[in-house]
Amino acid sequence: MHIQGLVRRRLAILSRLGFRLMVMFGIVLMPLAILSYVQIRQYQREATARTEAAVMGQTMQAAVPTVERIMRGQGAVAGLAVALPTMLKDPADCRAVMQRFLELEENRIYTFAGFIDLNLQVSCSPQGDRDMSFRQDLRDAMKLDKPTMRLRTHGSISNTSVLVFLHPVHDADNKVIGLAALSLPHQVVRYESLGERAFSAGSEPNALMTFDADGEILTSSLSLDQAKTMLPVSVPLSDLADGLPHSFSGSAMSGRQSVFAVVPIAEGSLFLLGNWPVTVTDAMIVETSIPIVVFPALMWLASLLVAQLAAEHQVLRHIRTLRDSIVAFADGNRRLPELDLHGAPSELRRVGIAVERMMESVVHDEAELEDMVHQKEVLLREVHHRVKNNLQLIASIINMQIRKARSAESKGLLRGLQDRVMSLATIHRELYQTSGLTDIRADELLQSIVTQIMKMAGRPGEPLKVTTNFADIRLTPDQAVPLSLLVTEALTNALKYASAPSGQRPELRVALRRDADSRAEVEIVNSVAPEALRAPPSPDSAAESTGLGEALLSAFAAQLGTRVEVEHGETEFALRFAFAPNALAEAEERAVV
Repeated sequence: MHIQGLVRRRLAILSRLGFRLMVMFGIVLMPLAILSYVQIRQYQREATARTEAAVMGQTMQAAVPTVERIMRGQGAVAGLAVALPTMLKDPADCRAVMQRFLELEENRIYTFAGFIDLNLQVSCSPQGDRDMSFRQDLRDAMKLDKPTMRLRTHGSISNTSVLVFLHPVHDADNKVIGLAALSLPHQVVRYESLGERAFSAGSEPNALMTFDADGEILTSSLSLDQAKTMLPVSVPLSDLADGLPHSFSGSAMSGRQSVFAVVPIAEGSLFLLGNWPVTVTDAMIVETSIPIVVFPALMWLASLLVAQLAAEHQVLRHIRTLRDSIVAFADGNRRLPELDLHGAPSELRRVGIAVERMMESVVHDEAELEDMVHQKEVLLREVHHRVKNNLQLIASIINMQIRKARSAESKGLLRGLQDRVMSLATIHRELYQTSGLTDIRADELLQSIVTQIMKMAGRPGEPLKVTTNFADIRLTPDQAVPLSLLVTEALTNALKYASAPSGQRPELRVALRRDADSRAEVEIVNSVAPEALRAPPSPDSAAESTGLGEALLSAFAAQLGTRVEVEHGETEFALRFAFAPNALAEAEERAVV
């Protein structure tokens, strides 16, 4: 039951005008939301492309100091490589030249300068000779026979991170005799990358770093450990060394959304990687983590809300006012309320005026009908009253005739006729005393008949014990007449034959009840003494020898659509019949209301 009630409530919500208007507006506004989504998506792509292009330019500008420093280092080591073959003949003179080279103003940033022979022995260095035979990277660089750069996280001389420039040294026969080496502290490159470059507020790069074709980081504006967190997640550095400048958006190792730019510095050997925040210039679009579909959806929902509020303000509240007034009028409230449709559309105001006119017309018609019904009731009551008076007059005439009758048979016949006439008079009295004239209370009618019969047919000196039990059942006049005549006839017979053993009072029980099938059942039971069953009939019962009573009972029962059941017992005589009262459902409905 709870689930059914919940389903009914949900169906009721779906059938409301407000919900249907929201659905219709939602369908109408859906293309606009889709178009907005497409436009935002296109605009975002264009903004991303502009951002990446701007990042490329910013990266190239930001890398100028680093590129210049690397180029100067490569040029300086290349000059040393050219001069070293002539200086190697005198080691002392060679060391002095190297010392003077490092003492120059523009070369003081270098921490080492020297020559490495084929046996990986360092000579011609102001820092003294050293054995580098354990350095496999130097052996590999010598075999390449071309300028290279190596990053040493812990330099042998400076004990710090350094960038080592290597250049092959050739003899007169153009054979490689060793390498010219020049060390540049990584801290200097880092300082020049960020310290010598002025950025606008909000446009500083997260990191600038150089790397070689193998994907090894050579320099970085941050510490090496921090630089690794600024690398892209999905693309290794070796894959970025394709020789073409390009930019892309993605996530860094640190989890931050960034824009990456790759710029080749030395073709095939040295590359620059810039990690920039999503917003790099004032003209760039700020990216957010909110999906772009959220904005069109919010716009669509806001449009639905506005449509609902508009429908509520312009239509729904006025319709509820009309509904409440109509429902109250339908429930019987005939006080015509003034409909407050101030601010309603003209169509609804015209509907309200039509409803007021309809209510006034209905109230006027109901008043006329009530007057007509009242007049009809007055006339019918007068008719029933006069019929009752006439029937009582006839009963009085019959009573006078009974007094003049000499034979017992005549008296019995006249007395039976008088009882029937009085029953009819009792019915008409109940009819004109009934307010609605639509139905008659069977309990009051039968009680009046029993009282009337007991007065007319009572036996002095032999009082009866009468017990009645009547249910509140309503009857139409067409049912009340045959029921009254049937009960009168049955009571008359019951009183005639009611008896009891010596010393006891005769009993008479009359009941009207409802059975399980919503039918009315009448039961009339009188007590019978055993000796009365064996005694010959008395002269007063001669009128019944014709069988008129049984014929009348059958005829009245047929009018009620039933038949009479008679049951003979040792001490009781019972008469029963059941019928369907037409006004029973109507009476029960009025009782519930």
